[in-house]
Formats: sequence, structure tokens, C-alpha cells
Amino acid sequence: MFWRFPQEGWVKINTDAALQQKEGLAGWGVVARDWQGKVLKAWAIPNRSCSNPKLEESMALRAAMLLAKQQGWKKVVFESDCLQMVEEINKEQLYEIGSVVLDDIRELRTNFYECCFTFTRRVNNFVSHRLAKLAISSKTLTEWKDIFPDWLPALVQADIEGSCPSYM
Repeated sequence: MFWRFPQEGWVKINTDAALQQKEGLAGWGVVARDWQGKVLKAWAIPNRSCSNPKLEESMALRAAMLLAKQQGWKKVVFESDCLQMVEEINKEQLYEIGSVVLDDIRELRTNFYECCFTFTRRVNNFVSHRLAKLAISSKTLTEWKDIFPDWLPALVQADIEGSCPSYM
């Protein structure tokens, strides 16, 4: 398995949430890549109130959609390793995650010419997973563009090649 490139002219945004429920902390990771796999931007977003994993995943996706809107991206694939959330969004059903967040996601779709929501396995979502883990220990939102931490390009390449280590 490997990270799949979006269609030409599209941006693909991978999202993930990480939780430390004992400490009441969560973090969201967001990475945007173009149709050639080049990283456009990356974000590590701390959340100081930790809820259940599915809700954190949906809030990470909502945050990614707001960031994509701010960037002016119009054709976007949003990808997550939370299968239930992706299925609920695509079926437009309101179940466990929370209707307010899903309603926000549905409303945010109108800001794009085209957007879709896809599921990927964790092994193909390691960049956003690493960013989410980093966000837990951060006090403020961290954003990267053009200059990235040393580990990010290597992890992006491993993500594309399907060679991310399973222990990360």
C-alpha cells in the first residue's frame, strides 16, 4: 500500500487526530500535497479539550477544510484513516460523531468547486499522524510552508513509497 496521488490540478489533504485522554489533550495533523506529491503546507494543531477519537477526527477534518478554504484551493481530496467518519460523511448520515460537526463539514463543501472524502489505512497516513502527535505537545498552532522540519520530507517520501515504519 502507498499514498495515492490526486488527479492533476487537485490538492490532497490528509488529516489525523491523536489523543492523550488521561491528560485531556488532543492534536490534529494536516498535510496538503499537490497532484505531484509535493508538500504545499503542513499544520500541527493542538486541541486542549480531548473528546472521543471519532469526534477528534471529524474536528481535524473540519479544521483542514477551513485551512483549505483560506488557501483558496478549489479542488480538494480530503483523506483520513477514520473509516466510520468518511462513510458517514459520504452517506450523509448523522450518527455517533455529532451532527454539528458533520453539518459544518457538509456546509464547508460548498466552498470548493469539487471536493471528496476518502479513506486510507494508517500506513498511508503517517505524515498527518506524526503531525497530530507533535501537536499534542504544542501550545499553539504550528504551520509550515516552504521550509519544513528535517523529518517531514523524508516521511513524505516514505509515505509515497509505502515504506513508513509501522512503529511511528
